[in-house]
Amino acid sequence: MSNLEIPRGLRDLLPDEVKTRRCMEKKLVDLFGSYGYEEVVTPTFEFMEVVEEGTGGNIREELFLFMDREGGILSLRPEMTTSIARLVATHLQDEHFPRRLYYGANVFRHVQPQLAQYREFWQMGVELLGAPGPWADAEVITLAVKAMQELGVNNFKVSINQIEIFNSILEDKAISASARTAIRRLVENKDLVELSAVLETLPVEDGLKDTIASLPVLHGGLEVLDRIPYISRNRKASLAVEELLKVYDALKAFGIQDHIVIDMGVLRGLDYYTGVEFEGYSPDLGYGLLGGGRYDKLLGKFGFPCPATGFALGMDRLALVAGQQTEKAVHYLVGGTDYPAMARKADELRREGHVVELALESNRREELEQKIKSRENCILVYI
Repeated sequence: MSNLEIPRGLRDLLPDEVKTRRCMEKKLVDLFGSYGYEEVVTPTFEFMEVVEEGTGGNIREELFLFMDREGGILSLRPEMTTSIARLVATHLQDEHFPRRLYYGANVFRHVQPQLAQYREFWQMGVELLGAPGPWADAEVITLAVKAMQELGVNNFKVSINQIEIFNSILEDKAISASARTAIRRLVENKDLVELSAVLETLPVEDGLKDTIASLPVLHGGLEVLDRIPYISRNRKASLAVEELLKVYDALKAFGIQDHIVIDMGVLRGLDYYTGVEFEGYSPDLGYGLLGGGRYDKLLGKFGFPCPATGFALGMDRLALVAGQQTEKAVHYLVGGTDYPAMARKADELRREGHVVELALESNRREELEQKIKSRENCILVYI
C-alpha cells in the first residue's frame, strides 16, 4: 500500500499524548464519581432516525452516514446526549430517579478540519436525568467549573443564557421560521453586520429590532438583563429571565459565581435545548471548551418524558490549555548477565509500584550506563 496517510480530520495519538489523555480521564472519572455519577457506554453508531430525532434534521450535513447490509441507514454518533437519552428511555424507565450518568467517548462530525477541530473528537460529560429546576442546572454547571479546575484550566469563564428568552422574543408572527433560523445563527456567531441586514427586512417594530440586534453583545453580570427593555413586554421572556436568575442564585450558593457571566449570545446549535444553556471559554484558545444545558423534551421523543440537563467537555481542546497532567515517573532499567535473577528483580520492583524494563539488547554495564544518560528519571540496576 503506497498511501500511508490517514483521512482528513483524524489523527494518531503518540505515547505522551495518550498518557495525558488517560490522566485527564482519571481526574474527571474521580470527580464525576464523587458527585454520584455512574458511567454508561453507548454504540459508536446509531440509526440515522435516532440521531435526527434528537438533534434535529439540520445536522445531517455534518453526519457520517453509511448503510448496513439490511438496508438501514446508520450514523456515527455526532454527540452523546441523544444516545444517552435513547439509552435511558430504552433501559432505565423503571429505575429510581434522578439518575446521574457520565460518559467518555469519541464522536464524529463532517466539519472542516482546523486547529482544535477534528472530524473525530473526544468528549467527556454528564447527564442529570429526572431532576427539574434551578438547583439541578446549578449542579451540572458547578460540575463543569470543577472539571475545568481539576484539569488545571485556571483562566476561564462559563457563559450562561436561557434559550426561552430568545425564543419568546422571536415569537412575533411577522418573523418567519426561516428568518428565526437565520437570526439564531447570526446571533450565535455574533455576526452583527449580517444580523442588521436581516433585521432591516423584517416588518416588525423598531424596538424589537433593537432588542434582537443587541443580543450578541450583551455579555457581563446581572446588569445585562436590565439592558433588554423589550423583555418587560413579553410574559414568556420575563419568566425565562426569572428562571435564569434562580439558577444564578443557586450558583452563588455553590460558590462559583466568579466564573459565571451572562451572555445573551449563547444559543447552542442543537435543537433539543429548552432552558438554561451554557458554554465554557478560555482566552488561551479561541474555541469553546465545553457546552451544555437543559433539554426537558428530548427523552419524550423516545417515549419517556423526563426532565434532564447536562454538559460535554471538548477534551481535545482542553488538552491544549490544561495544566501539566502527567508526572515524570522513575523508571528502572534492569540489566546484567543473569537473566533469571534480572527477571526476579524486575518483578520485585514492579510489586513495589515502579516502572521496570529489562535490558534485552545488551549486557554490558558501560553501554547501559551510557543509555540511561539520555533518559529522564531512569535508574540502572545491574545484576
